[in-house]
Amino acid sequence: MLKKVSLIAVPSILQQSFISIGNIFIQGIINSYGSSVIAGYSAAVKLNTFTITSFTTLGNGLSSFTAQNVGAGAIDRVKKGYKAGVKMALMVAVPFFVLFFFLGTQMISLFMDEGGTLAMSTGVQFLRIVAPFYFVVSMKLMADGVLRGAGAMTYFMIATFTDLILRVVLSFVLSAMFGTVGVWLSWPIGWTIATIMSLYFYFTEKWNPIKELEKELEPVVEEMAEEAE
Repeated sequence: MLKKVSLIAVPSILQQSFISIGNIFIQGIINSYGSSVIAGYSAAVKLNTFTITSFTTLGNGLSSFTAQNVGAGAIDRVKKGYKAGVKMALMVAVPFFVLFFFLGTQMISLFMDEGGTLAMSTGVQFLRIVAPFYFVVSMKLMADGVLRGAGAMTYFMIATFTDLILRVVLSFVLSAMFGTVGVWLSWPIGWTIATIMSLYFYFTEKWNPIKELEKELEPVVEEMAEEAE
């Protein structure tokens, strides 16, 4: 039982650890641009974290739902649960997108009182770049919820670490080309590529134990059929 729990828990622990480590590297880049940029980013990332936490919580709920139904062999219910999860996540994404994209100044003002300073413009710029991609990352986190709940941790880790590694690497590369805008762009690029991977793993049913078992048994069935002939 400990082994089974560890197979799920350890990758999740590593995910959270790598997120923290990645944020340290990104923060190091941002620190080089001075206190105003640091202040603007700090305010914006608080709002962004609140949004991502909302999606992650929905994904965790979908993980539990998936685990229960995979255990019961109700694969169709898992698929229905995924569709429902995506709809809920997209509904959650709408108000965050509207608030952050169109009312970014007012949202940043919740954390600072500096009017039109560099800090304010930095925070607003970050929100306007990442907010449209909440619709993308929400679908990734729902797909990840299914992968994690079904115990398909290899595929979950591939998609998750791709996102984290890309964000860190692109932050260094793009910041040298576009300054702070390059750092902000690394978020949606990493999200988009990782989302494509997560959706691929979901729709090809890499998480479906019945389908995977059928693939494993297919050579045996073919061999038995040839012997019967």
